[in-house]
Amino acid sequence: MLRRERIRAPAAGRTTLTTQVDMHTHSIRSFRRAWRCRWLPTLMACATSGLAQGAPAASTPTVTLADVLRLVGSQPEIAAAQARARAAGGSRTTARSLANPMLDYRVEQASAARPAPAIEREAMLTATLPLDAFYSWGPRASRAGAEYRAAQSDLATTRQRVLLEAARAYHRVGVAQVGASMSRDLVSWLDSLVAYNRARVREGVAAEVDLLRSEVERGRASVNVALMEAELARARANLSQFLPDVVGRPAALVVAVPNRPLSLPAESPTMPVNPELRSARERAAAAASGLTMERLSIIRNVGATIGTKYMGGATALVVGASLPFPLFDQNRGEMARASGEREAAQQDLIAVERRVRGDAAAAEAAAGALTASAAELATPTAGGAPDFLQKADEGRRIALGAYREGAAPLLHLLDAARARGEAHVAFAQLIAAQRDSVFALLAALGIDLMSTPLSPDSTSR
Repeated sequence: MLRRERIRAPAAGRTTLTTQVDMHTHSIRSFRRAWRCRWLPTLMACATSGLAQGAPAASTPTVTLADVLRLVGSQPEIAAAQARARAAGGSRTTARSLANPMLDYRVEQASAARPAPAIEREAMLTATLPLDAFYSWGPRASRAGAEYRAAQSDLATTRQRVLLEAARAYHRVGVAQVGASMSRDLVSWLDSLVAYNRARVREGVAAEVDLLRSEVERGRASVNVALMEAELARARANLSQFLPDVVGRPAALVVAVPNRPLSLPAESPTMPVNPELRSARERAAAAASGLTMERLSIIRNVGATIGTKYMGGATALVVGASLPFPLFDQNRGEMARASGEREAAQQDLIAVERRVRGDAAAAEAAAGALTASAAELATPTAGGAPDFLQKADEGRRIALGAYREGAAPLLHLLDAARARGEAHVAFAQLIAAQRDSVFALLAALGIDLMSTPLSPDSTSR
């Protein structure tokens, strides 16, 4: 406090205004300046420590998304789909083959007695060729070929699905890494703030409520660290199933977090042709061929016979045909079954077309919206960091300076610190969601995900 007194100088004969500073107030300000000089560097170091994301240890290799996608081919689901495709290929080979002719050799009026009686010996050698294998060969081979192509499409569908799951698992780990890193950084920063406020309270230059509030905030941040670490552990365990080398030890898994969105495909076709749609079409074609084959199989076991017959010292030509008498219609049930399967396959095809068209439209809309937002927030600054994150870091530094000068309350500083961490996590979630939506759009359009150029700009967090 300032006290002003009017003192008359006896020599000069005039009144002067002098200011005396209260000693207690002077001592408080001296301590305040001393503690600011002591703790300010620590707080500033903590404030700037979050600008660079926590890099993984040198001994821990960083896994990229390209590494994960390259290892997808070793997944058991894809191996099983490949085995089913090979089985369908074997069935196609069998369906394309023709039936073997049946040889028949007969001896009549032969006697084993000695001496042989005077009986004319007769011998006949014939070959019977099944004819139904010829007129049913076309639809049978067509059905087997369609089933083989459907199995190949199922393999491509399984591969695309596993690639999508691997990409989502990878991005989930990246977001969890950012959340855990930001939570740990906030706890470290709050530790310094608590120590700073405790020292100020001990010297009597700050209210104890600021210390209590900062300690409560530090405890809340510690709880958030535990939650983020648990989420990171679950995300790593989910991703480890796509990486055979890290199964059983997912804690050693560190991924490179991308900070740039993916580009959208040039144009989208009106009706996308993805592997699932191709598989449905091939199954409908196979069902139609199956119905045709059953209609041609009303009369079965038709055969043509040719051969020779030896009798009485003469050889004769034998020609014949075998044809079952259609007294009972044994193919009625099979025709009904094949007809039902064809109708079911056609309805499945219609449902798949609608679903694929809807999925493609939804993926395109989502990818467009997320890409626009990500492009706006991911605009790099002169230093290369996204402008959005640069503003969040600068906001905490400004709030810290204002709190140091007494121009801002503690709550404003805590809010700025919390907003910085939430901004980093929200940005990571946006980039991950944008990349997942682009992958989903490519899969819906039938574009191979392995041919997608991945952004090289990424930071390990």
